[in-house]
Amino acid sequence: NFKFMVTEVIKNRRSVREYKANEIPEKYINEIIKAGQFAPSACNNRAVEFIVIKNQKIKDEIFRIIGQKFIKEAPVLIIPATDTRKTNFPIQDLSVASENMFLEATALGLGTVWKAVSGVWEEKIKELLGVPKEYKIINVIPVGRPKERTFPHSEADFDPKKIHKE
Repeated sequence: NFKFMVTEVIKNRRSVREYKANEIPEKYINEIIKAGQFAPSACNNRAVEFIVIKNQKIKDEIFRIIGQKFIKEAPVLIIPATDTRKTNFPIQDLSVASENMFLEATALGLGTVWKAVSGVWEEKIKELLGVPKEYKIINVIPVGRPKERTFPHSEADFDPKKIHKE
């Protein structure tokens, strides 16, 4: 019986906004970041870097900038950042790295959510963390064990009407 393993992980990936306080093993964080590093990038620039935040005071500061209770409650925040001098497509590079990270976290039984940042939020976070101005940040990724069980997408969520040919 042939099984589409990646599709199963995709079906199980849901946005999680409430996390248990459990610590996340360092090996899990490394696997999530490895998945982000293995993502395609424009001209294979591999310019995406990853900021890992566990310090509660820093999480609280980021919460003060962008709000959303899950920012300060998640055990770990990961912020992908890329040097805009090394890529012509920073948003695309950061997006595909983020999605790989979401899928790896799901495969490890962890939850994530995309918390978008831009404009003044991006500038304040970069200032707080000492990120150079040439770098682009588009999101903060909370990582943790979901407080409640999430339910996978079902076949009913698939809409063939959204497929257009020629």
